[in-house]
Amino acid sequence: MDNTAQIIYLIGFMGSGKTTVGKRIADKLGWIFIDIDEVIEHTTGMKIALIFKEKGEDYFRELERESIKKFGEMSRMVIATGGGAPCFFDNMDAMSHNGITVYLKMSPAALTARLMQLTVEERNQRPLIAGKSEAALLEFVTNTLSKREPFYSSAKLIIQNEDTAELAAERIFKCINL
Repeated sequence: MDNTAQIIYLIGFMGSGKTTVGKRIADKLGWIFIDIDEVIEHTTGMKIALIFKEKGEDYFRELERESIKKFGEMSRMVIATGGGAPCFFDNMDAMSHNGITVYLKMSPAALTARLMQLTVEERNQRPLIAGKSEAALLEFVTNTLSKREPFYSSAKLIIQNEDTAELAAERIFKCINL
């Protein structure tokens, strides 16, 4: 991988471990960790679920795009994107141009199991899965993942993440040579 890359973007479905793995990588590199969803919540003063409810998904996707562009001009950062971020606008191209994109890949069953471990309140904070039963969640994950897979698969690096965050971080380090 490119040793000059100064931004690592973690992409993948919700629950794939972008934040957990991202924090480990940032700590190890001594870089800044940014979670795009947290930035949007801080900037707007609203939870993501409330943004979706009051302003709509299109508004949220615009905020996501603006954040990706803003941080793309910086360096020495590990950025966890929202699960849908690579699939909208030119976000994937922008991230690929500005750094190393890493897809944390998981099966629909593994993602569903991980998301079902969240409390009902935590799941309700994620507008796309709020109120879904396990069967409905598996169907949603399977269908949505199949639509997003072409975007995710265009990442520079694809890492299986069905083990632990530590193993995923180690796999990433072995591939990026920083």
